[in-house]
Amino acid sequence: MKNLAYYGLKYNPFEKEVVISVDLLDHKEMLHRLNYLKRSRGIGLYTGASGTGKTFTMKQFVDSLNPQLYKVCYLSMSTLTTMDFYRSLAIGLNLEPRSKKIELFHQIRDRILELYDRQRITPVIILDEAQHLKGEVLQDLVMLFNFDMDTANKCIVIMTGLPSLNVTLSRAILDPLRQRIISNYQIVGIEADEVENYIEIKLRTAGRSEPLFTKEAIAALVSNSLGSIRRLNVLLSHSLNIGQLSKSLNIDQEVVFKATDEMAIN
Repeated sequence: MKNLAYYGLKYNPFEKEVVISVDLLDHKEMLHRLNYLKRSRGIGLYTGASGTGKTFTMKQFVDSLNPQLYKVCYLSMSTLTTMDFYRSLAIGLNLEPRSKKIELFHQIRDRILELYDRQRITPVIILDEAQHLKGEVLQDLVMLFNFDMDTANKCIVIMTGLPSLNVTLSRAILDPLRQRIISNYQIVGIEADEVENYIEIKLRTAGRSEPLFTKEAIAALVSNSLGSIRRLNVLLSHSLNIGQLSKSLNIDQEVVFKATDEMAIN
């Protein structure tokens, strides 16, 4: 990107690497439900379209956990076979995986009991991109995390994925798992009336206090970002670049339209 000082910016506040927290309704609601799950333990389900902020919100939640009280195990290789899933989970819990499924099953359960009952550490198992999990794995989750004849929750299980995961879980065979989900939220993305405030906070943090995007440009950003924060940030970055190249004092809707076309080409 060209010299950002043209717009009075110290850096591009819309880049992926730049973490600037902006309170969005979706994020606050998801964090609220994650914190309820933290207190209650059990299984939580959080879905949403790609780029709507699930991963960012999940990272905020994980970063808030005291590592002396919580053991986080993150699994994202969700297309694995059932045995590979068990092995990955065992490794995530700092175990040397055994060779047979039944041995792995008991090994994982014993490790959870050791952490929770003896060390007073709550395991937090995050199954990311869970829409790809095989039906056999989803069925096994009920047995794997069933403690004291289903009367005690000794770990936190978080499933995240695309909205199609809700369709998968609606199958009758997965009813036992669905009934055990105590926290469920579908994130919709940034709302239209949040976009202007989001941009303002990001720009102000990077050094610019004056408005940069026109009202018409913001309307175009709302229309073309489709609720995706990731897409919005890319559009904003492209708009900054195009605006500088054209020496525009303010970024209008024509610049946003060009940025949208640029994204389509790339």
